[in-house]
Parts: sequence; structure tokens; C-alpha cells
Amino acid sequence: METALRSRRPRALVACLARTAAVVLVLVLAATLLVRGGEEEPVAASVVKGPHFVDAEEPGVLTFENGDCFHDPAVNRAMGEPQLNTVGCVGAENEVFSFVELRDGPWDAAAVAREGVAGCEREFRGLWGEPGSGRARLAVYPVLPTRRSWTADGDRNAMCVVYSQLGEFTADPITEVTSPPGNAGG
Repeated sequence: METALRSRRPRALVACLARTAAVVLVLVLAATLLVRGGEEEPVAASVVKGPHFVDAEEPGVLTFENGDCFHDPAVNRAMGEPQLNTVGCVGAENEVFSFVELRDGPWDAAAVAREGVAGCEREFRGLWGEPGSGRARLAVYPVLPTRRSWTADGDRNAMCVVYSQLGEFTADPITEVTSPPGNAGG
């Protein structure tokens, strides 16, 4: 009996030590990843905003002018703000940089979206180059008229908005532009 107990104790001790070593290894690896994560560039999911992300009916959006920065509607609502409003650009998610006039005519949602996207992308390329490129991964979306604003208010403008696919701005995108692409020395 005593021999049987002696032979089980080392096995139990080895198994216990192995489990403890595995737990310690996992904790050390997790701590290392957390510490190293603060030193390295984080891998952020890409934010993609399209022509229906914000429209002319979003409260506050029609008050914006070129250079105005604002939070995403969901961020604004989470802060208890009932409408979009101008904020400082650093920490914001969006900045108005241009307005594109759309062709007049009867309301056609698909045509308005195509024309607004094309016009804003053209304006964007003139300042920053290809959408999604560069260190800040800047991209563009239009704020489009709605059927109501088109027919009742005569709204024929797409508001062009720059945003970072990485999230919040760390600098004002417009003031960071020194010269259009291809113009060395501006």
C-alpha cells in the first residue's frame, strides 16, 4: 500500500507542476503581448463609410461648412448630443472639405449617389491622392441630399467629408495638406 502511494505522489506532483507551468507560461505570454501592444503600431480594423453613412436629414449636418470637423452620429448620440455639431478636428472622425454641385432634375436616388460619390472622390484625389492610401489612410464619403431635401428644399449639393479609416483624427487632415499630389513645392 505504501509503495502504491509513493508511486502515485510523484506522478501527481509532476502533473500539478506541469499544469502550473502551463498557466504561468500563458500568463507571461499574455502580459508580454499586452506590454508590447502599447509599443507597436496597433492593428486597427478599417472603418468604411459610404454615401448613406450620413445624409442631409441628420440633425445638425446642414450647418457645416468647409473645415468643420464632427463626430460620427453614433459617437454623438453616445455623448448625449441630440444633433451633430462642430468639434475640434483632433479626436473627431470627420471633416468637411468641399461641396459638389449636383445636376438638377427629378429625384433619382441612384444617380444622386453616383454623382455625389464621383464628385467627392475627384475633389479628394486633388488633395490627398487615392482614397485609403497614406499613413492616416484617409478616405471620403459624400453627405447626399434626400428625396425630401431635393424636392422640398431644392438641395443640389453633396457635402464631401474626409475621414480616417483608422478612426479618430490625430491631426487636422486639411491643415496637413501642403500641396496637391504632383506639385512639388506647391
